[in-house]
Amino acid sequence: MKARLRAFALEHRAALLVLALLLLERLLGIYTLGVTYSLQSDDLSYVNSGITFANTGMITMHDSQHPSAQIMPGMPVLIGLFSLVFGEGRLLWAALKLFWVAMGVLTAWLVYRSVRLFAPAWCGVAAMLPFFRADIVWMDNLILTETPFMLALTAMVYYTMRMAKKPDWRSFWCCLIAYMLALQCKANIAPYPLLALLYLLLMQYDRKLLLRQCGVLAGAVLCFLVPWTIRNYVHFHDFVPLTYGAGNPSLLGTYQGTGYPPDEELDYETNVNQVVREKYARYLQEDGTPQPAFQRYVNLQRDAVKAKYRQQVWRQENPQNMLYSYLVLKPWRLITDVFYWETVFDVKLEWIRLAQWIDLCLCVLAFTAAHVLKQNRRQAWLLAGTYFANVFIYSMTYVFGRYNASLMSLRFILAGMGLGLLFQLVKRGIQTIKTVK
Repeated sequence: MKARLRAFALEHRAALLVLALLLLERLLGIYTLGVTYSLQSDDLSYVNSGITFANTGMITMHDSQHPSAQIMPGMPVLIGLFSLVFGEGRLLWAALKLFWVAMGVLTAWLVYRSVRLFAPAWCGVAAMLPFFRADIVWMDNLILTETPFMLALTAMVYYTMRMAKKPDWRSFWCCLIAYMLALQCKANIAPYPLLALLYLLLMQYDRKLLLRQCGVLAGAVLCFLVPWTIRNYVHFHDFVPLTYGAGNPSLLGTYQGTGYPPDEELDYETNVNQVVREKYARYLQEDGTPQPAFQRYVNLQRDAVKAKYRQQVWRQENPQNMLYSYLVLKPWRLITDVFYWETVFDVKLEWIRLAQWIDLCLCVLAFTAAHVLKQNRRQAWLLAGTYFANVFIYSMTYVFGRYNASLMSLRFILAGMGLGLLFQLVKRGIQTIKTVK
Protein backbone atom coordinates (compact mmCIF):
# COMPACT_ATOMS: atom_id res chain seq x y z
CA MET A 1 0.00 0.00 0.00
CA LYS A 2 2.77 2.44 0.95
CA ALA A 3 4.60 1.61 -2.27
CA ARG A 4 1.47 2.37 -4.31
CA LEU A 5 0.95 5.68 -2.53
CA ARG A 6 4.62 6.58 -3.03
CA ALA A 7 4.37 5.74 -6.74
CA PHE A 8 1.13 7.75 -7.04
CA ALA A 9 2.67 10.77 -5.33
CA LEU A 10 5.75 10.55 -7.53
CA GLU A 11 3.73 10.27 -10.72
CA HIS A 12 1.47 13.22 -9.89
CA ARG A 13 3.91 15.29 -7.80
CA ALA A 14 3.52 18.46 -9.89
CA ALA A 15 -0.28 18.29 -9.79
CA LEU A 16 -0.29 17.59 -6.03
CA LEU A 17 1.98 20.60 -5.47
CA VAL A 18 -0.46 22.79 -7.45
CA LEU A 19 -3.36 21.38 -5.38
CA ALA A 20 -1.58 22.31 -2.16
CA LEU A 21 -0.99 25.85 -3.42
CA LEU A 22 -4.61 26.15 -4.56
CA LEU A 23 -5.78 25.08 -1.11
CA LEU A 24 -3.45 27.56 0.56
CA GLU A 25 -4.70 30.37 -1.69
CA ARG A 26 -8.33 29.59 -0.85
CA LEU A 27 -7.63 29.44 2.87
CA LEU A 28 -5.97 32.83 2.52
CA GLY A 29 -9.13 33.96 0.75
CA ILE A 30 -11.23 32.92 3.75
CA TYR A 31 -8.84 34.81 6.04
CA THR A 32 -8.94 37.92 3.82
CA LEU A 33 -12.68 38.03 3.20
CA GLY A 34 -13.76 36.71 6.59
CA VAL A 35 -15.45 33.49 7.68
CA THR A 36 -18.95 34.98 7.50
CA TYR A 37 -18.35 36.92 4.28
CA SER A 38 -21.53 36.95 2.20
CA LEU A 39 -23.10 38.83 -0.69
CA GLN A 40 -26.26 39.08 1.42
CA SER A 41 -28.10 37.58 -1.52
CA ASP A 42 -28.76 34.01 -2.66
CA ASP A 43 -25.83 32.72 -0.62
CA LEU A 44 -27.41 33.90 2.63
CA SER A 45 -30.77 32.50 1.51
CA TYR A 46 -29.16 29.10 0.87
CA VAL A 47 -27.64 29.04 4.35
CA ASN A 48 -30.95 30.04 5.93
CA SER A 49 -32.79 27.39 3.90
CA GLY A 50 -30.32 24.79 5.17
CA ILE A 51 -30.87 25.86 8.77
CA THR A 52 -34.63 25.68 8.21
CA PHE A 53 -34.29 22.19 6.76
CA ALA A 54 -32.26 21.06 9.76
CA ASN A 55 -34.90 22.42 12.15
CA THR A 56 -38.12 21.57 10.29
CA GLY A 57 -37.34 19.20 7.42
CA MET A 58 -38.86 21.68 4.94
CA ILE A 59 -37.26 22.69 1.64
CA THR A 60 -37.55 26.48 1.54
CA MET A 61 -36.08 29.48 -0.29
CA HIS A 62 -36.40 33.15 0.69
CA ASP A 63 -39.33 32.25 2.97
CA SER A 64 -38.57 30.00 5.94
CA GLN A 65 -42.24 29.63 6.86
CA HIS A 66 -43.50 27.86 3.74
CA PRO A 67 -42.30 25.01 1.48
CA SER A 68 -40.71 25.93 -1.84
CA ALA A 69 -39.76 24.30 -5.14
CA GLN A 70 -38.00 27.39 -6.45
CA ILE A 71 -34.70 25.53 -6.17
CA MET A 72 -33.63 21.92 -6.28
CA PRO A 73 -33.31 20.33 -2.81
CA GLY A 74 -29.54 19.76 -2.95
CA MET A 75 -28.37 22.96 -1.25
CA PRO A 76 -30.89 22.98 1.63
CA VAL A 77 -30.22 19.31 2.37
CA LEU A 78 -26.42 19.64 2.20
CA ILE A 79 -26.28 22.78 4.33
CA GLY A 80 -28.90 21.30 6.65
CA LEU A 81 -26.63 18.32 7.36
CA PHE A 82 -23.81 20.72 8.23
CA SER A 83 -26.18 22.69 10.45
CA LEU A 84 -27.09 19.57 12.42
CA VAL A 85 -23.41 19.15 13.31
CA PHE A 86 -22.11 22.72 13.50
CA GLY A 87 -25.16 24.69 14.61
CA GLU A 88 -26.34 27.97 13.10
CA GLY A 89 -23.61 30.49 13.77
CA ARG A 90 -20.00 31.28 12.92
CA LEU A 91 -18.91 27.64 13.24
CA LEU A 92 -21.42 26.63 10.54
CA TRP A 93 -20.08 29.29 8.18
CA ALA A 94 -16.50 28.17 8.83
CA ALA A 95 -17.35 24.52 8.13
CA LEU A 96 -19.22 25.42 4.94
CA LYS A 97 -16.40 27.66 3.69
CA LEU A 98 -13.83 24.90 4.26
CA PHE A 99 -16.05 22.39 2.47
CA TRP A 100 -16.59 24.75 -0.46
CA VAL A 101 -12.84 25.35 -0.68
CA ALA A 102 -12.23 21.59 -0.69
CA MET A 103 -14.74 21.17 -3.52
CA GLY A 104 -13.01 23.89 -5.53
CA VAL A 105 -9.62 22.21 -5.12
CA LEU A 106 -11.06 18.79 -5.99
CA THR A 107 -12.49 20.27 -9.20
CA ALA A 108 -8.98 21.31 -10.23
CA TRP A 109 -7.80 17.73 -9.62
CA LEU A 110 -10.57 16.33 -11.82
CA VAL A 111 -9.65 18.80 -14.56
CA TYR A 112 -6.08 17.48 -14.36
CA ARG A 113 -7.28 13.86 -14.50
CA SER A 114 -9.56 14.64 -17.45
CA VAL A 115 -6.72 16.15 -19.48
CA ARG A 116 -4.40 13.28 -18.52
CA LEU A 117 -6.71 10.84 -20.26
CA PHE A 118 -5.61 12.27 -23.62
CA ALA A 119 -2.56 14.48 -23.08
CA PRO A 120 0.80 14.57 -21.25
CA ALA A 121 1.00 15.41 -17.55
CA TRP A 122 2.28 18.94 -18.14
CA CYS A 123 -0.90 19.74 -20.10
CA GLY A 124 -3.01 18.58 -17.15
CA VAL A 125 -0.98 20.71 -14.75
CA ALA A 126 -1.33 23.70 -17.09
CA ALA A 127 -5.12 23.19 -17.11
CA MET A 128 -5.11 23.51 -13.32
CA LEU A 129 -3.41 26.91 -13.31
CA PRO A 130 -6.57 28.97 -14.13
CA PHE A 131 -7.94 27.90 -10.74
CA PHE A 132 -5.49 30.38 -9.22
CA ARG A 133 -7.61 33.16 -10.74
CA ALA A 134 -8.99 35.54 -8.13
CA ASP A 135 -12.54 35.25 -9.46
CA ILE A 136 -12.58 31.48 -8.94
CA VAL A 137 -11.05 31.84 -5.46
CA TRP A 138 -13.74 34.40 -4.69
CA MET A 139 -16.47 32.09 -6.01
CA ASP A 140 -15.21 29.23 -3.82
CA ASN A 141 -15.65 31.54 -0.82
CA LEU A 142 -19.36 32.01 -1.56
CA ILE A 143 -21.98 29.51 -0.41
CA LEU A 144 -23.63 29.32 -3.82
CA THR A 145 -24.48 26.44 -6.15
CA GLU A 146 -21.63 27.28 -8.56
CA THR A 147 -18.79 25.49 -6.74
CA PRO A 148 -20.59 22.17 -6.00
CA PHE A 149 -22.18 22.21 -9.45
CA MET A 150 -18.83 22.74 -11.19
CA LEU A 151 -17.35 19.86 -9.19
CA ALA A 152 -20.22 17.52 -10.12
CA LEU A 153 -20.17 18.66 -13.76
CA THR A 154 -16.42 18.08 -14.05
CA ALA A 155 -16.69 14.64 -12.43
CA MET A 156 -19.56 13.77 -14.74
CA VAL A 157 -17.59 14.65 -17.87
CA TYR A 158 -14.41 12.97 -16.59
CA TYR A 159 -16.13 9.66 -15.87
CA THR A 160 -18.03 9.80 -19.17
CA MET A 161 -14.73 10.05 -21.04
CA ARG A 162 -13.20 7.35 -18.83
CA MET A 163 -16.14 5.05 -19.57
CA ALA A 164 -15.37 5.38 -23.29
CA LYS A 165 -11.73 4.44 -22.73
CA LYS A 166 -12.48 1.54 -20.41
CA PRO A 167 -16.11 0.38 -20.30
CA ASP A 168 -16.95 -0.69 -16.77
CA TRP A 169 -19.55 -0.25 -14.07
CA ARG A 170 -17.26 1.63 -11.67
CA SER A 171 -16.94 4.67 -13.96
CA PHE A 172 -20.67 4.49 -14.72
CA TRP A 173 -21.64 4.58 -11.04
CA CYS A 174 -19.31 7.53 -10.42
CA CYS A 175 -20.79 9.32 -13.44
CA LEU A 176 -24.35 8.60 -12.27
CA ILE A 177 -23.65 9.89 -8.76
CA ALA A 178 -22.06 13.04 -10.20
CA TYR A 179 -25.05 13.59 -12.49
CA MET A 180 -27.55 13.22 -9.67
CA LEU A 181 -25.54 15.63 -7.50
CA ALA A 182 -25.33 18.15 -10.35
CA LEU A 183 -29.09 17.84 -10.87
CA GLN A 184 -29.63 18.63 -7.18
CA CYS A 185 -27.84 21.95 -7.72
CA LYS A 186 -29.07 23.10 -11.13
CA ALA A 187 -31.96 21.72 -13.18
CA ASN A 188 -30.41 22.92 -16.45
CA ILE A 189 -28.06 19.91 -16.47
CA ALA A 190 -31.00 17.50 -16.94
CA PRO A 191 -30.36 16.89 -20.72
CA TYR A 192 -26.71 15.85 -20.21
CA PRO A 193 -27.36 12.06 -20.53
CA LEU A 194 -28.40 12.63 -24.17
CA LEU A 195 -24.99 14.18 -24.96
CA ALA A 196 -23.18 11.43 -23.06
CA LEU A 197 -25.19 8.77 -24.90
CA LEU A 198 -24.28 10.25 -28.29
CA TYR A 199 -20.61 10.48 -27.30
CA LEU A 200 -20.46 6.87 -26.10
CA LEU A 201 -22.16 5.61 -29.26
CA LEU A 202 -19.62 7.50 -31.39
CA MET A 203 -16.84 5.95 -29.30
CA GLN A 204 -18.15 2.45 -30.14
CA TYR A 205 -19.16 1.75 -26.56
CA ASP A 206 -20.53 -1.73 -25.87
CA ARG A 207 -24.22 -1.34 -26.77
CA LYS A 208 -25.54 -4.11 -24.54
CA LEU A 209 -23.69 -2.67 -21.56
CA LEU A 210 -24.87 0.83 -22.52
CA LEU A 211 -28.49 -0.33 -22.68
CA ARG A 212 -28.28 -1.81 -19.18
CA GLN A 213 -26.65 1.33 -17.83
CA CYS A 214 -29.30 3.53 -19.45
CA GLY A 215 -31.91 1.47 -17.63
CA VAL A 216 -30.14 2.02 -14.31
CA LEU A 217 -29.89 5.75 -15.05
CA ALA A 218 -33.60 5.98 -15.85
CA GLY A 219 -34.44 4.12 -12.64
CA ALA A 220 -32.24 6.40 -10.54
CA VAL A 221 -33.74 9.56 -12.05
CA LEU A 222 -37.28 8.27 -11.51
CA CYS A 223 -36.47 7.32 -7.90
CA PHE A 224 -35.70 10.98 -7.31
CA LEU A 225 -38.20 12.69 -9.61
CA VAL A 226 -41.30 10.74 -8.58
CA PRO A 227 -41.10 11.52 -4.81
CA TRP A 228 -40.01 15.10 -5.52
CA THR A 229 -42.84 15.62 -8.01
CA ILE A 230 -45.39 14.10 -5.60
CA ARG A 231 -44.10 16.35 -2.83
CA ASN A 232 -44.48 19.40 -5.07
CA TYR A 233 -47.98 18.37 -6.14
CA VAL A 234 -49.05 17.93 -2.52
CA HIS A 235 -47.79 21.39 -1.59
CA PHE A 236 -48.65 23.36 -4.73
CA HIS A 237 -51.37 21.26 -6.41
CA ASP A 238 -49.43 21.51 -9.65
CA PHE A 239 -47.10 19.36 -11.73
CA VAL A 240 -43.56 20.52 -10.90
CA PRO A 241 -41.01 17.79 -11.78
CA LEU A 242 -37.96 19.99 -11.14
CA THR A 243 -38.47 23.64 -10.11
CA TYR A 244 -40.82 26.52 -10.72
CA GLY A 245 -38.05 29.12 -10.34
CA ALA A 246 -37.48 29.94 -14.02
CA GLY A 247 -40.21 32.58 -14.23
CA ASN A 248 -38.21 35.51 -12.87
CA PRO A 249 -34.99 34.92 -14.86
CA SER A 250 -37.10 34.31 -17.97
CA LEU A 251 -38.81 37.66 -17.45
CA LEU A 252 -35.53 39.49 -16.83
CA GLY A 253 -34.17 37.86 -19.98
CA THR A 254 -36.82 39.62 -22.07
CA TYR A 255 -35.11 42.91 -21.21
CA GLN A 256 -31.77 41.76 -22.65
CA GLY A 257 -30.79 41.99 -26.30
CA THR A 258 -32.15 44.34 -28.91
CA GLY A 259 -35.61 45.25 -30.15
CA TYR A 260 -37.52 43.92 -27.14
CA PRO A 261 -40.96 45.50 -26.53
CA PRO A 262 -41.09 48.49 -24.14
CA ASP A 263 -43.40 48.17 -21.11
CA GLU A 264 -45.44 51.24 -21.98
CA GLU A 265 -46.68 49.65 -25.22
CA LEU A 266 -47.95 46.44 -23.61
CA ASP A 267 -51.31 45.57 -22.04
CA TYR A 268 -50.24 43.75 -18.86
CA GLU A 269 -53.66 44.04 -17.22
CA THR A 270 -55.39 41.90 -19.87
CA ASN A 271 -52.57 39.58 -20.87
CA VAL A 272 -50.87 39.04 -17.51
CA ASN A 273 -52.89 40.08 -14.44
CA GLN A 274 -56.20 38.75 -15.74
CA VAL A 275 -54.60 35.50 -16.89
CA VAL A 276 -52.98 34.99 -13.47
CA ARG A 277 -56.24 35.71 -11.65
CA GLU A 278 -58.05 33.11 -13.75
CA LYS A 279 -55.36 30.45 -13.91
CA TYR A 280 -54.25 30.65 -10.28
CA ALA A 281 -57.56 31.60 -8.66
CA ARG A 282 -57.32 28.73 -6.15
CA TYR A 283 -54.17 30.28 -4.66
CA LEU A 284 -55.69 33.77 -4.21
CA GLN A 285 -57.51 35.36 -1.30
CA GLU A 286 -60.77 37.29 -1.62
CA ASP A 287 -58.90 40.55 -2.20
CA GLY A 288 -57.02 39.01 -5.11
CA THR A 289 -53.65 38.74 -3.36
CA PRO A 290 -51.91 35.35 -3.06
CA GLN A 291 -52.37 33.28 0.05
CA PRO A 292 -49.25 33.59 2.28
CA ALA A 293 -48.28 29.95 1.68
CA PHE A 294 -48.36 30.44 -2.09
CA GLN A 295 -47.20 34.04 -2.42
CA ARG A 296 -43.75 33.23 -3.80
CA TYR A 297 -45.17 30.55 -6.11
CA VAL A 298 -47.86 32.83 -7.58
CA ASN A 299 -45.45 35.74 -8.01
CA LEU A 300 -43.00 33.57 -9.94
CA GLN A 301 -45.81 32.16 -12.06
CA ARG A 302 -46.90 35.74 -12.81
CA ASP A 303 -43.35 36.44 -13.96
CA ALA A 304 -43.54 33.39 -16.22
CA VAL A 305 -46.83 34.55 -17.74
CA LYS A 306 -45.43 38.05 -18.24
CA ALA A 307 -42.27 36.64 -19.83
CA LYS A 308 -44.31 34.50 -22.22
CA TYR A 309 -46.44 37.49 -23.20
CA ARG A 310 -43.41 39.71 -23.80
CA GLN A 311 -41.73 36.99 -25.89
CA GLN A 312 -44.92 36.58 -27.93
CA VAL A 313 -45.08 40.29 -28.72
CA TRP A 314 -41.34 40.41 -29.41
CA ARG A 315 -41.61 37.45 -31.79
CA GLN A 316 -44.58 38.97 -33.63
CA GLU A 317 -43.24 42.51 -33.96
CA ASN A 318 -39.49 41.99 -34.25
CA PRO A 319 -38.69 38.31 -34.90
CA GLN A 320 -35.23 38.88 -36.40
CA ASN A 321 -34.04 40.91 -33.44
CA MET A 322 -35.47 38.35 -31.04
CA LEU A 323 -33.63 35.48 -32.71
CA TYR A 324 -30.45 37.55 -32.85
CA SER A 325 -30.79 38.37 -29.15
CA TYR A 326 -31.42 34.82 -27.96
CA LEU A 327 -29.06 33.02 -30.34
CA VAL A 328 -26.17 35.49 -30.60
CA LEU A 329 -26.13 38.48 -28.24
CA LYS A 330 -27.11 36.71 -25.02
CA PRO A 331 -24.91 33.61 -25.55
CA TRP A 332 -21.95 35.82 -26.43
CA ARG A 333 -22.52 37.97 -23.34
CA LEU A 334 -22.64 34.84 -21.19
CA ILE A 335 -19.48 33.36 -22.72
CA THR A 336 -17.45 36.54 -22.24
CA ASP A 337 -18.86 37.79 -18.92
CA VAL A 338 -17.06 37.31 -15.59
CA PHE A 339 -18.48 36.52 -12.16
CA TYR A 340 -16.36 38.82 -10.00
CA TRP A 341 -18.44 41.43 -8.20
CA GLU A 342 -15.95 42.27 -5.44
CA THR A 343 -12.17 42.10 -5.62
CA VAL A 344 -9.99 39.71 -3.63
CA PHE A 345 -6.22 40.09 -3.20
CA ASP A 346 -6.62 43.48 -4.98
CA VAL A 347 -6.83 41.72 -8.35
CA LYS A 348 -8.56 44.02 -10.83
CA LEU A 349 -11.53 42.98 -12.95
CA GLU A 350 -9.63 43.90 -16.11
CA TRP A 351 -7.02 41.23 -15.39
CA ILE A 352 -9.70 38.60 -14.95
CA ARG A 353 -11.31 39.60 -18.22
CA LEU A 354 -7.94 39.26 -19.97
CA ALA A 355 -7.47 35.76 -18.52
CA GLN A 356 -10.99 34.89 -19.68
CA TRP A 357 -10.17 35.93 -23.22
CA ILE A 358 -6.92 33.95 -23.18
CA ASP A 359 -8.61 30.70 -22.18
CA LEU A 360 -11.38 31.30 -24.73
CA CYS A 361 -8.79 31.72 -27.49
CA LEU A 362 -7.01 28.56 -26.31
CA CYS A 363 -10.31 26.67 -26.51
CA VAL A 364 -10.85 27.80 -30.12
CA LEU A 365 -7.28 26.79 -31.00
CA ALA A 366 -7.71 23.47 -29.21
CA PHE A 367 -10.92 22.67 -31.05
CA THR A 368 -9.27 23.58 -34.37
CA ALA A 369 -6.13 21.53 -33.62
CA ALA A 370 -8.24 18.48 -32.72
CA HIS A 371 -9.82 18.53 -36.17
CA VAL A 372 -6.60 19.33 -38.05
CA LEU A 373 -4.77 16.45 -36.38
CA LYS A 374 -7.89 14.27 -36.27
CA GLN A 375 -7.25 13.52 -32.60
CA ASN A 376 -9.62 13.83 -29.65
CA ARG A 377 -12.33 15.25 -31.90
CA ARG A 378 -15.13 13.43 -30.14
CA GLN A 379 -13.86 14.59 -26.74
CA ALA A 380 -13.70 18.16 -28.03
CA TRP A 381 -17.28 17.90 -29.23
CA LEU A 382 -18.44 16.43 -25.89
CA LEU A 383 -16.86 19.32 -23.99
CA ALA A 384 -18.05 21.98 -26.43
CA GLY A 385 -21.50 20.40 -26.70
CA THR A 386 -21.97 20.25 -22.93
CA TYR A 387 -20.75 23.82 -22.56
CA PHE A 388 -22.90 25.32 -25.31
CA ALA A 389 -25.98 23.28 -24.37
CA ASN A 390 -25.88 24.95 -20.96
CA VAL A 391 -25.05 28.34 -22.50
CA PHE A 392 -28.14 28.22 -24.72
CA ILE A 393 -30.36 26.94 -21.91
CA TYR A 394 -29.23 29.89 -19.79
CA SER A 395 -29.66 32.23 -22.76
CA MET A 396 -33.37 31.46 -22.82
CA THR A 397 -33.53 33.32 -19.51
CA TYR A 398 -31.39 36.06 -17.97
CA VAL A 399 -27.65 35.88 -18.63
CA PHE A 400 -24.81 37.12 -16.44
CA GLY A 401 -21.36 35.98 -15.40
CA ARG A 402 -22.47 33.80 -12.50
CA TYR A 403 -24.08 31.28 -14.84
CA ASN A 404 -20.92 31.02 -16.92
CA ALA A 405 -18.65 30.62 -13.88
CA SER A 406 -19.78 27.07 -13.11
CA LEU A 407 -19.03 25.98 -16.70
CA MET A 408 -15.43 27.22 -16.79
CA SER A 409 -13.91 23.83 -15.94
CA LEU A 410 -15.08 22.54 -19.33
CA ARG A 411 -13.10 25.31 -21.02
CA PHE A 412 -10.03 24.53 -18.91
CA ILE A 413 -10.17 20.83 -19.86
CA LEU A 414 -10.49 21.64 -23.56
CA ALA A 415 -7.66 24.17 -23.34
CA GLY A 416 -5.45 21.66 -21.52
CA MET A 417 -6.10 18.94 -24.10
CA GLY A 418 -5.48 21.51 -26.82
CA LEU A 419 -2.05 22.44 -25.48
CA GLY A 420 -0.83 18.92 -26.24
CA LEU A 421 -2.34 19.06 -29.73
CA LEU A 422 -0.90 22.52 -30.41
CA PHE A 423 2.51 21.25 -29.32
CA GLN A 424 2.17 18.44 -31.85
CA LEU A 425 1.22 20.94 -34.56
CA VAL A 426 4.27 23.07 -33.79
CA LYS A 427 6.55 20.02 -33.89
CA ARG A 428 4.98 18.95 -37.17
CA GLY A 429 5.52 22.43 -38.62
CA ILE A 430 9.17 22.51 -37.54
CA GLN A 431 9.79 19.08 -39.07
CA THR A 432 8.13 20.20 -42.32
CA ILE A 433 10.38 23.28 -42.49
CA LYS A 434 13.47 21.17 -41.87
CA THR A 435 12.41 18.72 -44.57
CA VAL A 436 11.88 21.51 -47.09
CA LYS A 437 15.29 22.99 -46.32
